[in-house]
Amino acid sequence: MPLPGNRTLNTADLTAYTPSCGSSPVAAYVRAPFRCRLLKVAGILGGVITTADGTVTVSVNSVNVASFAVPQSGSAAGQLFSVVPASPTYLNEDDVVALTPSGASGASVPMHFSLSVKGA
Repeated sequence: MPLPGNRTLNTADLTAYTPSCGSSPVAAYVRAPFRCRLLKVAGILGGVITTADGTVTVSVNSVNVASFAVPQSGSAAGQLFSVVPASPTYLNEDDVVALTPSGASGASVPMHFSLSVKGA
């Protein structure tokens, strides 16, 4: 039997993608579609980080609001990493959220991002 959903109608998921969170990191960007609060940011690895831990920094209009670690030990495709911003982070329509990986190793390791937002 499926569990009941606890998501409200004004909650949405935004997605972004980077082709490399490893040795040649590429930032991923997503636009806020409406005024909202950033509830959670998650990343899913698309490969193995080889020798060094990584970090993904979340920033809104060039202001850092959160970050999460991507440990090398035991890393594999399909692993989920996430962060809930420490204080309420509000977005206005057309704000740009940047997800910037750094520090990890491994060539062309992709990462898929998901941002949960709740409308005001």
